[in-house]
Amino acid sequence: MSQPETTTAPVTVFRHCHIHTLDSQLTRAGAMVVACGRVVWVGPEDDLGSGSWKEVDLDGAWVIPGLRDAHTHFLSHALLRQRVDLRDAGSEAVAVRQVAAYAARRPGTRWILGHGWNENTWTPPALPSRVSLDEAIPDRPVLLSRADGHMIWVNTIALRAAGIAADTPDPPGGRIERDARGEPTGILRERATALVWDQVPLASLSERVSALRQAQAEALSLGLVGLHTMEGPDALEALQDMRQKGELSLRVLVLPPADLRPELGRLGLKPSFGDEWLQLGQLKLFADGSLGSRTAWMLEPIEGEPDNRGIPIHPPAELAGIIEEAHAAGWPCAIHAIGDAANRTVLDVLERAPRAPGSLPDRIEHVQIIRPEDATRMGALGVVASMQPVHVSTDWRVADRLWGSRSRHSYAWRLLANAGVTLAFGSDAPVEPISPWAGLQVAITRTGLDGHPEGGWYPEQRLSLEEALAGFTRGVAAAAGEPHEGRLAPGCRADFVVLGTDPFTTEPDRLAQSRPVATYVGGRLAWS
Repeated sequence: MSQPETTTAPVTVFRHCHIHTLDSQLTRAGAMVVACGRVVWVGPEDDLGSGSWKEVDLDGAWVIPGLRDAHTHFLSHALLRQRVDLRDAGSEAVAVRQVAAYAARRPGTRWILGHGWNENTWTPPALPSRVSLDEAIPDRPVLLSRADGHMIWVNTIALRAAGIAADTPDPPGGRIERDARGEPTGILRERATALVWDQVPLASLSERVSALRQAQAEALSLGLVGLHTMEGPDALEALQDMRQKGELSLRVLVLPPADLRPELGRLGLKPSFGDEWLQLGQLKLFADGSLGSRTAWMLEPIEGEPDNRGIPIHPPAELAGIIEEAHAAGWPCAIHAIGDAANRTVLDVLERAPRAPGSLPDRIEHVQIIRPEDATRMGALGVVASMQPVHVSTDWRVADRLWGSRSRHSYAWRLLANAGVTLAFGSDAPVEPISPWAGLQVAITRTGLDGHPEGGWYPEQRLSLEEALAGFTRGVAAAAGEPHEGRLAPGCRADFVVLGTDPFTTEPDRLAQSRPVATYVGGRLAWS
């Protein structure tokens, strides 16, 4: 093993540690040399020799490459930390009480906003209505987004603010739920949610930046060194403000909504514009809805609902036109696709409209259920599967109920990996907590965080810990057009996590409880 090369740049040596490099050339090491934010050498500690460098003794700790999250709504996550959290509500009545208590503590707040309700976990498991909200908060508009973000629950004042009445037509790709008399119930699905969201005042720049600072500290404390966020100008403005002030310690890829492409073109912006801290990524668009909202676009009807194959957000020809125009303008795409029909249709389009050589890869977000023949096509096309393992924890019961035996191809990590598909893992925060450790645990156990179902849900789709870690490191880097990153090897960014225990010897069902001792980004201590 050769000794580290000398350099005139300031050098830091990290020693007395156990490094899992996730690099095929050298999988384990005992020391690492960093200069100019990059790894210049990694190997056995005995091979270090001596030099004029700063030394950091890691006191026998374990080191892994920094974790990354391929799919967040980071500003939404940051702001929702300051709103009413309904993820633990066990019924509509409990949720209403939580909202009422939150509103009472904030008499000057015009819009009451919250997130996280999930009727599938309630007793009884039924959709809520505006009536209960009207009784509890009669004087202010209320908007509560479902856990997956694909439905909202609002009161009558919010409906009026959006001009929604019995005679309001459903918008394309959306639905206004109505009662037996044709009156809106207060539930809006998919693109209909925008009718109300458009009435909510945007948080100020200072409010957004303040929320992002707190969320960044949380992410770093969990070992995240970078993330991808599916958001538009409000998030980009706040992140740019942090970058200009030197406050951005995470590497962030912003995937703007596809309807901004003309505006981005007028500004002359292209994918990868930015620097190593803040860049533009693929254009984000939707092919369908979600599992829990019963709007995932399926090849066959969902169980017990013969007339329901979900909601395609765009008709196939329209979806093809959006992707083809994006590719022609040099923009690869990140397409939300849950159902097997959505995934098949997206692959049909990508097969006919390949991206420009050298650009970022196209990606499908979620890939929640896919037929084996389409997994094979996905690998051949080089399309990245951006998936969120932690969803299995909350979705497996619903998937079994709505998709039946088709669920054997749901969250099919092993099927996709065997087909040569790059897996890029994330959390979908704020749909799920942003911790990557929960995702790692679920990826290798195929059980919920409560340990069910015993033995794992379709356990043949499990991954090894090394494969799951690759999904949260190398896979996310590859999705951002940096397939050489996400490992600790010479030339790679010195982004790494210091742990008090070895994740490879930790009991799989305890991984979700793991927490770093320190997080380094670019060789600098970002959190301890």
